[in-house]
Amino acid sequence: MLEPKTEIRMVGHILEKNVIFELEKALKDIDVEVMHVEVSFAALKAGVEERMPSVMRFYLVGSKKDRDEGVKAINEIAGKTKCKIEYIKERM
Repeated sequence: MLEPKTEIRMVGHILEKNVIFELEKALKDIDVEVMHVEVSFAALKAGVEERMPSVMRFYLVGSKKDRDEGVKAINEIAGKTKCKIEYIKERM
């Protein structure tokens, strides 16, 4: 069965700013699941030294209301960590 989900792509210093842990904290009280998380970076040393940004793509799965609440929290994390939300797309 296909679940409605929201695909999010975030660009910035994902690893250096602990975005994954910030995401987990921000979403713990929201009834959504973060699935199929991919983090990619061009070069490990350049990424860790904040010379090159990394990219994180993932899906939020849950009710539309909860996903909207999750997106709001993710936007706050992006601002706090100076990451950029490249896109947010509703998927089926």
